[in-house]
Amino acid sequence: MEVSEALLKRRTIRRFTQEKLDEKELEKLLEYARLAAYPSNMQPLKFAIITKPELLEKVFPNTKWAGYLPETGTPKDGERPVAYIAVLGDKSIKQSFEVEAGAAVTSMMLGAFDMGIASCWLGAIDRKKLMQLFNLPEEKFDLLYLLALGYPAQKSDICEAKDNIKYFELPDGQISVPKRSLDEITIKID
Repeated sequence: MEVSEALLKRRTIRRFTQEKLDEKELEKLLEYARLAAYPSNMQPLKFAIITKPELLEKVFPNTKWAGYLPETGTPKDGERPVAYIAVLGDKSIKQSFEVEAGAAVTSMMLGAFDMGIASCWLGAIDRKKLMQLFNLPEEKFDLLYLLALGYPAQKSDICEAKDNIKYFELPDGQISVPKRSLDEITIKID
């Protein structure tokens, strides 16, 4: 797959088949994150792969999904992620991690898409409870995000944003994501 194709076609997916992911594929995603662009090459991120069913069950209640779709946006039993990657900031290296996390998560999402794996970047999470669940010291790490993963059980596509940027669900379950036009986001400087 060409990078341009992944950039144009990758969409967030919130419903997953329950087919397990290969451990080597998950490790490959960490490799993509490891090689992402980091300011000053400080590499302050750590990653935890979560695949054990009993742990997945405990993680899920500490996540919030699809704020624009409160009735249908949260995966039901049988649609939930089969893996998460926790993105952690190592405070012994640096104190802020947003740029690094953005680069790492984007690299993992694009790599996952290339492998046919769907993803959802989760920021609405109960960080305190999850840190306790993962048995990670808060003085050492910040839990930044979770990347939910699995094979897609829904479709998502873009549409032109008119007066609203809220994504919505079509009758067939596909998610439609309004995007602002190129003209609307381009500022010309002479």
